[in-house]
Amino acid sequence: MSESAVQAAVAVAAEHGLVSDEPVVLRDAWHVLVHLRPLPVVARVSSGRPYPEGPPEDGVIHELAVASHAARAGAAVVPPSDLLDPGPHRHGGHVLAFWKYVGQPREVEPVAAGEALRGIHDALADYDFAELPSLHTQDLAGIVAGLEPSADVELLRELGSREPVGDAQALHGDAHLANCLPGPLWHDFETACRGPREFDLAALALSARVRDDDASRIALEAYGDHDADLLEECLPVYASWIYASFMVALPRRPELGPVLAERLGWLRANYA
Repeated sequence: MSESAVQAAVAVAAEHGLVSDEPVVLRDAWHVLVHLRPLPVVARVSSGRPYPEGPPEDGVIHELAVASHAARAGAAVVPPSDLLDPGPHRHGGHVLAFWKYVGQPREVEPVAAGEALRGIHDALADYDFAELPSLHTQDLAGIVAGLEPSADVELLRELGSREPVGDAQALHGDAHLANCLPGPLWHDFETACRGPREFDLAALALSARVRDDDASRIALEAYGDHDADLLEECLPVYASWIYASFMVALPRRPELGPVLAERLGWLRANYA
């Protein structure tokens, strides 16, 4: 799948007069990230896998729109490429967008990451979020509809369909620290959605609790004021979406099995 994505990225770049003769795949997951070396450009290419094993096309489109808005406001995000039209483009069954290459992932300073996330939320406060999905409710419904019925699937369906009440705005949608680069620069807005800011904070809170991750805890504290009760309502909604995606990935990534069982036990014990 990544070979086709690389070919699409190189071809679209060439159509815009840019030549990459040594492209490198940085990541091959829902999307394929291709560094178009020697250019300072990264192509995010839809994997081509059918949904829900792969991303819906509008994920690339929403990501580009939301991140571009935040970048124009000066927020700490990886910016779209300025060497060619960032997109979205379509080629060979793939959807592509082009971003500035900012270097390989390294450890992120959590205080700066938390402060930067608040800056992103502030920058997105005036974004017209009407076209964004509400939380990940619809995505979760599509995922669980394709899973074999079980008590675990029903747990995720019930918890993930809850609707925390709070002031809605455009959000990152999956704001854990793996989606932040040193700088800091937040990226991977592919699951941008609308909802209360606390839904983004739920990603940090989940990592802090289930993985006892100190960096996520520090980033959450650095973010500053938020509604702790609303965050508590958002956490199982976010976690259900994450663990449903684990279930979809199990056939390709069986090593997730023990982790998923442990996380589902934690979710049931704390929120069912």
